[in-house]
Amino acid sequence: MAYARIFVDFSKTILMSILERIRTKSGLAIAVVGGALALFVISDALQSNSSLFGGNNNTDVGEVDGDPISYKQFEVKVEQNAGFYKQRVQQDALDQATMDMLREQTWNQVVQENIYAKEFEQLGIKVTNDELFEMIQGENPHEQIKSAPIFQNPQTGQFDRSLVIRFLKNITETTDEAAKAQWVAFEDGLVKEAEAKKYAALYRKGIYATSLEAKVAYQNRMKSADAEIVALNFFSIPDTSVTADDGELKAYFKKNYDKYKEKENMRKLDFVLFDVVPTAQDSADIKKWVDEKTVEFANTTNDTLFVDANSETPFDTLAHPFSFYPEEVQGRLFRDSVGSVIGPVFKDGKYKVYKVVGVKRDSSYQMRASHILFKTEGPTKDDTLKTLKKAQEVMAEIRRGADFGEKAALYGTDGTSSRGGDLGWFADGQMVKEFNDYVKRGKKGDMGIVKTQFGIHIVKITEDKTNKTVCAGVLERAVKPSQNTQNAAYNDASQFAAAAQNPEAFEKFITEKGLSKRNAEVKENDKTLAGLPEAREVIRWAFGAKKGNVSDVYAIGDKFVVAVLTGIKEKNNANFDDVKERVLADYRKEKKAEQLIEKAKTAMAGTANMNDIATKLQVAVTPLTGQTFENANIAYIGPDNSFVGTLMGTKTTGKIAGPVKGDNAVYVYKVSKFNDAPATTDYSQYKAEVQQAMSSRVEYASFETLKDLMKVKDNRFMFY
Repeated sequence: MAYARIFVDFSKTILMSILERIRTKSGLAIAVVGGALALFVISDALQSNSSLFGGNNNTDVGEVDGDPISYKQFEVKVEQNAGFYKQRVQQDALDQATMDMLREQTWNQVVQENIYAKEFEQLGIKVTNDELFEMIQGENPHEQIKSAPIFQNPQTGQFDRSLVIRFLKNITETTDEAAKAQWVAFEDGLVKEAEAKKYAALYRKGIYATSLEAKVAYQNRMKSADAEIVALNFFSIPDTSVTADDGELKAYFKKNYDKYKEKENMRKLDFVLFDVVPTAQDSADIKKWVDEKTVEFANTTNDTLFVDANSETPFDTLAHPFSFYPEEVQGRLFRDSVGSVIGPVFKDGKYKVYKVVGVKRDSSYQMRASHILFKTEGPTKDDTLKTLKKAQEVMAEIRRGADFGEKAALYGTDGTSSRGGDLGWFADGQMVKEFNDYVKRGKKGDMGIVKTQFGIHIVKITEDKTNKTVCAGVLERAVKPSQNTQNAAYNDASQFAAAAQNPEAFEKFITEKGLSKRNAEVKENDKTLAGLPEAREVIRWAFGAKKGNVSDVYAIGDKFVVAVLTGIKEKNNANFDDVKERVLADYRKEKKAEQLIEKAKTAMAGTANMNDIATKLQVAVTPLTGQTFENANIAYIGPDNSFVGTLMGTKTTGKIAGPVKGDNAVYVYKVSKFNDAPATTDYSQYKAEVQQAMSSRVEYASFETLKDLMKVKDNRFMFY
């Protein structure tokens, strides 16, 4: 039993690794049955009518096929997944971004499970005990079993089935319930993956490309047309020349209503930001505090306690090499005696004070050098000699007084040339051997030529090698707004929100106070507002507000936000005011096409020559050579699928046709000839391509269809 205890304890870590690998590598299973956390689901949660997602209360986070998903039980599942995640990453707490990610993954998991549980049940898809046995301890087990280190024979390094059997015996006998639960979760993941593969196989087996489809694909790629076109681009008519009143636009909108339906629920916001930035007084106060603490730091006898009590970062007990510290303090840290204080140093909005606490000697050296790399121009010995000669000439110039950095910028061929060839500090063994050895055996100021696999280097040692490391206490304090400054910014935002209680007042006070207005369009579960992080509360407000409402003051990072709801877009609905600009653009395009068609017809009247038509229209004739249906790009116009479809469907050659409306222009054209695709009886390549294209879409498309059919409702925005 002692052996079993050790074996199971060791296996817990390995199991988590296995679970993670299945999560990341079993793409099919993840996509179909549960997202990134599918392997951690308790098996009975698959049932859509399970009490886990049931409930008769009204606090539902969503709904799938009429079955509610309660907020309370959804949170239980989120916490469960968060617990597994913490165990995997060895963390006790998770930040907000990670929790948002886990909620999103859990939601996808729940939706997919509820949808596919019914599908699996109706289709009779299941994994038998015998199949699970084969996946775990059969002659050809699952790849995750075979590749797990715990099941590798230490002597041969190969998978050993007997170790699986021994492990299963131990896991059965152990009293460690956590280990058992992890193994059950792993088995559950294997079952789900197998079910998903069976389900996906049904779709894939149902996909078949016919010989006719393969032949069409072949013709679309290989058949081509030679033609001449006269194109009247829509851009040739200024937008301003096409006007329309609201009545005309609304009539066009009504006629094409389906085109403008929203795909998701959206909200439009205008908002203003009140930045909370340190004042000159804040900076002066912090500088005074740092100066006072610097004196105390120099006199304290307990550096660790002092730093932990006063600094924004805890005391670092490790000794570090030269390269670890900022360049502005490196010299003094490694030169001054223990107890010396360096600073305050102000950089990147922070004050830092360093105190030399201890000095140690490391087992390896740190070195610093600059170089100029000359890459050889060819593989021959003469090429190398030529490069070597050039390096020697440049080094001679440097020895006569030329600046090393300027020569590095002029001749260097790697990324260091822009900084004068400086490689900074590097550890012994970090560079290629020839380079490393030269610097290691030399001293500061030495310069020579070294040949490596990368080329010829002029190497200058800029510091003596050292194995000295320093433990430094660092007192750190960022320049931040004081509470008074934050209060002042909040008061400004509050006064604005109180005064701007409708959209008109909102605009008025923006102008009066010289504020900058921003706008955004957000979805129900968005977390950011026009790039601003942690804006979830503002977005939740927007989806509970009415158009024209002005928000309270919200804090986002170092800013306060006040917003006004300017638009509401509901899924599968279309509002004229929201899409008016799109309607106008489409209306203009249609009217431009009508004008250009009439213009082309006039030019074509009584003319049977493409050049004459082009002359009348004051455009050029553009030849199309080898135009195919598959490649819809038109020279000087761009992609135009509509016209290419018309062109390739033309029945006669040698005759002027048109005018026809395309996606980007109106065309008059004449096909001189069609170049038939070479005769073939082997369409296997194209059949495979068509089938692959359909197969790559079917799983995603089928799931999206099921989501629509089962009327998935997402109410998470009401809770998070």
